[in-house]
Amino acid sequence: MNEETPADGALFSAPERDRIEPALEAILLVVDEPVTEGLLAQTLGCAVPEVTRALRGLAGEYDEAGRGFELRQVAGGWRLYTRSEYAPHVERFVLEGQQARLTQAALETLAVIAYKQPVTRSAVSAIRGVSVDGVIRTLLTRGLIEECGTDPDTGGYQYRTTTLFLEKLGLNSLEELPALAPLLPGMDALDDVIAAT
Repeated sequence: MNEETPADGALFSAPERDRIEPALEAILLVVDEPVTEGLLAQTLGCAVPEVTRALRGLAGEYDEAGRGFELRQVAGGWRLYTRSEYAPHVERFVLEGQQARLTQAALETLAVIAYKQPVTRSAVSAIRGVSVDGVIRTLLTRGLIEECGTDPDTGGYQYRTTTLFLEKLGLNSLEELPALAPLLPGMDALDDVIAAT
């Protein structure tokens, strides 16, 4: 076999071997638990020793450059972690982000999801009368809502509230949400709104 040609299943030919490190970085950015050298090698179509050499090289580069993150071998695999000396900064960022109050738009969107769940993004947008894409991302990031399948008619993702939502509201279940009827305007108020439009 020609050295320039990738082996069966390999993604990199010999001259492209320097592209292994960027590919490893891309994968390591999305993993949420340590990943083994064997799985990385299989994914990239490389030999395990090549992946091991590349991982050690990356770890050394990050250490030498004093980056805010490091590549560690733990629990039989490799994963990126923030450096311990920057923990106070990361902690403050995470905690302040979680303590920031929700906007009025986020609260309204969260209320629609809580009472209509499971519900699609387009249904929430229709109820609110505005696009809710950014707000949905915020609520997902905060862990207050989660995806729960797709709508059989439209194929759109459906959303529901999480246990963190219940915890933040001090509820045991969704049945404890207050009834909406007492909060809605009476027929007289609706007639006034219709007459004014």
